[in-house]
Amino acid sequence: MNAARPLLLLAHRWTGLGFGLLFMLVALTGAGLVFRAQLEPVVSPGLLAGPPCAAPLPLDALVERARAANPGAGALKAIRLTGQPGAAVRVRFSDAQWVYVAPCGAVSGIQGMYEGPFGTLAYLHIFGFSAAGDLLAGALATLFALMMIGAGALLWKRPSRAAIRTLAIGRHKAIALCAAPLLLASAMTGIPQAFKWGAAPPAPTATAPGPALPLAQLLARVEALLPGAQKIQIKLPPEPSLAIAFEVVARDAPHANAVSYVHLDPRGGAVLRHVAHGENRMAHQAFLLASAIHYGWAGGWPVQLLMLAAALAVPVLGWTGTASYLRSRRSRPLKLRVAARIGESADACSFELVHPRGRALPRFSAGAHLDVHIAPGLVRQYSLCNAPAETHRYQICVLKTEDSRGGSRAMHDNVRQGDLLAVSAPRNHFPLAPSARRSLLFAGGIGITPILAMAEHLESAGADFVLHYCARSAARTPFRERIAGARYAGKVKFHYSDGGKHADLAQLIGPAEPGTHLYVCGPAGFMDAVFATALVQGWNEDQLHREYFAGSASAGAQTPFDVRIASTGKVVHVGSGTTVVAALASQGILIPTLCGQGVCGTCVTGVLEGEPDHRDRVLSREQQLRNDCFTPCCSRARGAMLTLDL
Repeated sequence: MNAARPLLLLAHRWTGLGFGLLFMLVALTGAGLVFRAQLEPVVSPGLLAGPPCAAPLPLDALVERARAANPGAGALKAIRLTGQPGAAVRVRFSDAQWVYVAPCGAVSGIQGMYEGPFGTLAYLHIFGFSAAGDLLAGALATLFALMMIGAGALLWKRPSRAAIRTLAIGRHKAIALCAAPLLLASAMTGIPQAFKWGAAPPAPTATAPGPALPLAQLLARVEALLPGAQKIQIKLPPEPSLAIAFEVVARDAPHANAVSYVHLDPRGGAVLRHVAHGENRMAHQAFLLASAIHYGWAGGWPVQLLMLAAALAVPVLGWTGTASYLRSRRSRPLKLRVAARIGESADACSFELVHPRGRALPRFSAGAHLDVHIAPGLVRQYSLCNAPAETHRYQICVLKTEDSRGGSRAMHDNVRQGDLLAVSAPRNHFPLAPSARRSLLFAGGIGITPILAMAEHLESAGADFVLHYCARSAARTPFRERIAGARYAGKVKFHYSDGGKHADLAQLIGPAEPGTHLYVCGPAGFMDAVFATALVQGWNEDQLHREYFAGSASAGAQTPFDVRIASTGKVVHVGSGTTVVAALASQGILIPTLCGQGVCGTCVTGVLEGEPDHRDRVLSREQQLRNDCFTPCCSRARGAMLTLDL
C-alpha cells in the first residue's frame, strides 16, 4: 500500500484539478435539487396545485383541456398524478412541455421539462446542453467515485485525536473524512441512471382489436389493483400495438421510488403484465433504490440535510485541494540564477538571485529566509536582506566562518556568478509585529541580514525605528556602504568593539515602553546579552524577538530513549549520539528534513504519548507546552518512550 500511495495521490490530485470545475457544477446543482420536493410547491404554488374542487373532471377531460391549452403539441406521451388532494395533473405531449391542469379543469401553467428554477438546475446537473450528456454525467460520476475510493485509501491511516484537535491532518483531509462516504454514495447511485443500467422492461404487445378505452377507465382498473397509490405515472406507447404502462408507487411501498408496473391493453383493458415492486428483477430494484437515494427520496429530511452538506463540501474540497497543491508547488525548490556576487566585507559575500527567465519571484516579508540547496544533502538557511517590496530578486549574505559545517565554505568557494541554485520559497519565523508603534533593531555582525530587510520595510512604511549595528570593526561590517547611502542612514548607529569598548546595551535599550518591540539577530551570546538586558529593564517577553540560526540540540543530556510508530506499533531505539530522524531512517522510516537544527520546521511530527524535550527554535512556546508535536531532527524525549503520529 505504501508503494502505491504516490501513484494514488498523483491520480487523485490530477483528477481533481482536471475535472474539478465539472465536479463542482454537478455538486452545486445537485445541492439545489436536494429539497426540490419540499421547495417546489413554495416556489411555484399556483403551478402545482389548483383551487379546491368538489367535482374533479375525468382524466380524459383534463387531457383535452391540456391539449387545448397547448395546440400543436403533438402526441400524448405521459401523465403524472399524485395522491395529494388538489394537486395538478401533469400532461406531457411530444413537444416535451408539461401542461399543469387543476382537478376542475383550469390550466395553471405550461412549463418545459427543464424550465423554471429547479428544471434549469436539473438541466445543468445532467448536462442537458450536451448531445452526450448522459455519457458525460456517467463518466464524471464514475471518475468521482474512483476519486472518493482513492481518497479513502489515502486516508486509511486513522488520524489521532491530537492530530484532529490541532487540524494537523489538514482541512482538506478533515472535510474529506466526513464527506467522502456520502459523496461516494451519491456518485455510485448516479452511475446507473446515467448509463441506464437496470432500467424498466419494455412494454408488452397489445392484442385486443377495436378503439382505445377512455384513460379514466384504464386508470380505474389500475387503482382497483393498487388502491391508495402515492403517485402514478402513465406512459403512452410510441406505437398503437404496445400496451400502456402505469408506473405506480403503492401505498405501502418501501421507499418513494419503489415502482410497481401495470401494463394494460389500451383497447380491451386487459392486464397484460402486473409486476409488484418486490417482484421486479433484482437489478431493477437496485436501480430504483439507487435513484431514490440519489434524489434524496429515501430517509427523509435528515438524509437530505446530509446530502446537502456533502454536496456543498465539494467546492470546499476543491478549494482546499487546490490550495494544498499550490502550497506544494511553492514548497518545491526554485531554480534561480546567481546574477551578482559581491564582497560586502572582509569575510562576507552577498549573492543576488534572480529567475533565469526574468519572472517575478514569490513575495516575502521582512525577517524571512530561504533554504538554499548548496549541494546534494547540503541545505542551509540564509536570511533575505533586500527590500521586501522587490520581487525581481532575492539577496542573501553569507559569512565565511572557520567552524563552518560546509555551507558557508561551499558558498564562498564554489558558487559563482551565472550559477544556478535551488532555493525554497521564502519562509518567516522572525516577522515584525504588526501592532508595534516603534521598533528597536539590534544586529550583531552577519545578523544584519534580516535586520536590514526590516529597516527597508519600516522606512518604506514611514514607521518609527532605530537600528544599532554592532560589529568588530568597520572592515568587518557587511553592507556599511549600502546603509550609509540609504534614506534611513540617520536612524542607524554603528558600534565597534575593536578598540575594546563594547556597546552599552542598557543605555541603548532603555526602559520598556508600551508599543515598542525589540528585534535582535546575531551570535547567540550577543542575542542572550540583549535579551537579558531588556528583561532587567522591565521589557515583557512578548516585546522581544530574536532570530535563531541553530537549535539547542547540543544543550541538555543525550539520554537514550525509544520511539513507537503509532500506525504499526514498531519501536525504534534512539541512542545517545543519534537523532530521532537518523534512528528512524536506519529502519527505513524517512522524515523530510532540511536544516537538521530545529529552525526550519520541515520535520515537525505529531506526538501522541510521552513528553518531548524540545530543543528547536521553530515551535512557539504554546506549541511546545501542548507536547503534541516536536522536531525529530534535534529534539529528544524526557522519558523512556515517545509515541509518534506516523
